[in-house]
Amino acid sequence: MRQLLALALGLATLGLASTTAAQVTVVEEEQVEEEQVVERGYVRGQGRGIQYGAHLISPIYLLDVTRAGARDPAAYLAVGGGAGVLGRVGWEFPDGFTLEVFGGFAANGIDTRGTDASNILLRTELGAGGRYMFFNETAVVPFVQVGAGIRWWWFDWTDVAVEMSAEPTFAIHGAVGVQIELSPYFGIEGGATIDYAFGHEIFGDGMLAVTPFLGVTLYVYDENDR
Repeated sequence: MRQLLALALGLATLGLASTTAAQVTVVEEEQVEEEQVVERGYVRGQGRGIQYGAHLISPIYLLDVTRAGARDPAAYLAVGGGAGVLGRVGWEFPDGFTLEVFGGFAANGIDTRGTDASNILLRTELGAGGRYMFFNETAVVPFVQVGAGIRWWWFDWTDVAVEMSAEPTFAIHGAVGVQIELSPYFGIEGGATIDYAFGHEIFGDGMLAVTPFLGVTLYVYDENDR
């Protein structure tokens, strides 16, 4: 009888210990989940740090290219479609605010209208800006951004010996877009930028353009580095 009582007491003690261990395990898991809440691809209350992005762009100029001081119709050239690449490097702070630098190039065709001029308008640019992400309960995150920088142009009117090679102008832009976050480390994004480059001594007017873009962003982020 004593042996049976001892055996029963031992089993009861073992069951109680197992239940206690299970409860401790659950508490520990709940604490880990609370400390490392990952929603919408970022750690709550914490920025992801450095990020790299690349966009395919297609500038659509809304104004003709005009030669400064010219009055004849041949000085007004229509800018056609184009394509280019833009790269960006930034740092994301808490709550989705990012400071970044960017640079890239683009080329557009020119309808010369029978004049002896370049049939390609080429530009490169380098600048800095900011972006704000509107985080929500989904992986589809809208954003806005603004920026400014220096833009260099290559173009010439050979009939009047007017050539523009790496001539700088100042440009400003604003953009709206949407990023689809596939993971805390990677997102696909698209949108459109509207920008204005101020006139140059070669151009009679400024250059206004709408530029659709499509690209990706990579976040160099470690959720364990807290």
